[in-house]
Amino acid sequence: MHLNKLYIRRVLLSGCLISVCILGFLYWASSDIDSGVYMNCLCHGSDTKRCVTLTFDDGPNEEMTPKILDILKHHNLKATFFLIGNNANRYPELVTRIINEGHIIGNHSWNHSCTFPLQSSEDIYSELNKCDSLIYSITGKRMSLFRPPFGVTNPLIAEAISEKDYTCIGWSVRSLDTDEDTPRQDVLNRVLGQLHNGAIILLHDRCKGADELLQLLIEEIKAKNYGIINLDEMLDIDPYKMDI
Repeated sequence: MHLNKLYIRRVLLSGCLISVCILGFLYWASSDIDSGVYMNCLCHGSDTKRCVTLTFDDGPNEEMTPKILDILKHHNLKATFFLIGNNANRYPELVTRIINEGHIIGNHSWNHSCTFPLQSSEDIYSELNKCDSLIYSITGKRMSLFRPPFGVTNPLIAEAISEKDYTCIGWSVRSLDTDEDTPRQDVLNRVLGQLHNGAIILLHDRCKGADELLQLLIEEIKAKNYGIINLDEMLDIDPYKMDI
């Protein structure tokens, strides 16, 4: 009897450990955009070029996006903006300005809801298509780039992305600039500490102090002798689909 109880305990413990390992793997696979388990996301360029690229999520923002565009224009730089459809619908003039000034636009969902990864593949596809259609109506361009909200991937998102024929774009340098209580200098230092050849830098053009951070970042990147190129050149990809 004692041996049976000991055996049962060992089996239960082994089962618990296996379950924890499986759950840990699934969490890592979904939350690490560079894991490649569910879908292949391009997270960096070639390490042979001493260049980085700037990307901005969650815009357009009425206050910050114009300031970001002003700074980029001043430095004659191009960047990629992953737009939320609902925001683009509110500020179509900013969408137009982004395109007119030579920047790239990608799809970042319609609402950026925390439930986005929990939807069916059909609902995810519908939301992406809604954003796609809006951007096309404003710019005449059909997006081919997508960045998943929160960087979360799963089989349902992968299925919708495959149907949309999107290229998933991740990042290799995460600024964590959305924590607005963190001084911008600390955010800057975090980014600079991660810089590398071919880096894709994740920023947000909705956060307080985004303009200050960008100005300092550009100066420091140049001081470290990195070039700043846009995503299409970094990854040798076409950011838009042919309009058939």
